[in-house]
Amino acid sequence: MEEKIAVKVVKSKAEEVRRKLKLLGLIDNDFKPKVEEDYVFFPLKTTNGLDVLTKDYSLEVASTFFKRRSEKARSLREALVNILPEKLHQYIPSSIDFVGDVALIHIPEELESYSKEIGRVVMEIYPRVKTVLSKQGETIGEYRIRMFNVIAGRLDTETIHREHGCIYKLDIMRTFFNPRMSGERLRVAQLVKDNEDVLDMFAGIGPFSILIAKKNSTVKVTAIELNPDAYRYLLTNISLNKVEDRVRAIHGDVRQVLRGIETVYDRIIMDLPFDSLKFLGLALSKLKKNGVIHLYHVESGEDPISRASTRVAKLAEELGYKVELIYSRRVLEVAPLKFIITLDLMKTN
Repeated sequence: MEEKIAVKVVKSKAEEVRRKLKLLGLIDNDFKPKVEEDYVFFPLKTTNGLDVLTKDYSLEVASTFFKRRSEKARSLREALVNILPEKLHQYIPSSIDFVGDVALIHIPEELESYSKEIGRVVMEIYPRVKTVLSKQGETIGEYRIRMFNVIAGRLDTETIHREHGCIYKLDIMRTFFNPRMSGERLRVAQLVKDNEDVLDMFAGIGPFSILIAKKNSTVKVTAIELNPDAYRYLLTNISLNKVEDRVRAIHGDVRQVLRGIETVYDRIIMDLPFDSLKFLGLALSKLKKNGVIHLYHVESGEDPISRASTRVAKLAEELGYKVELIYSRRVLEVAPLKFIITLDLMKTN
């Protein structure tokens, strides 16, 4: 710890003042800012020129002790424990998702007033990040859009994401895309056999469809998407990945689209976790005997797989079908004791 001359500013104005101190060349970046209750202290190289800011902000010059920056923080927690009051350390987010050069982070209510500072820290730790978004709840509406706030970086949220050798262009504010489903997309693609007809009922920007087509040149994939923005990116991504001969993209409501398609499929992907069961009857009607459905479903409780398996088997029977569960697992936790699970179902009649 070293004693330094500092400027004391109310927390709500801290990020704004920090940027201006940086522009004026006054802030001493060899030391870490310090938070005490409702105020932030910024270490200064000099107070010369500080009067430019005192016209617009209520600032106090003080002398206090700061920790020297020994090296770049290696994690968000490592960086934030030096900025946030100790009582808030328990709320520091444990994970960040990356979609291209966009970082997605869930900021608990207790840390909302520090969101700009958290965004700035994320960009410092990960130089490739151009935009930081805070997640606002679950996906909403028939287009599966999730609400985000820009907390750092540029306002343009279109990006290029690379996954398993594929390239995806998208705007995370306009389309649904979950980077945590990467492993599932690869698993399913590796199961597809030669010459299969595959139906992707809720294709989004195309991560299931395109990866399947890239891995097997003999397949035919029908990719249906309702959201016009996602459909536009789906077309772009089919072209970017050069699978135009294998992936057929269709814009529309899957219930309407499939009325005009006579094909029955070897494999169907149902990546609509909050509403997939509403479409199970339609999927089973378009599936060959011994064909497989990859169903993604949100289930709660201590044993979500058992609950979901029972629920799906009963629903299939009510619809006049029998299914065999051939694979299941928890994919990810979306809330306490609330999981996205996958069920691979084989149609046996």
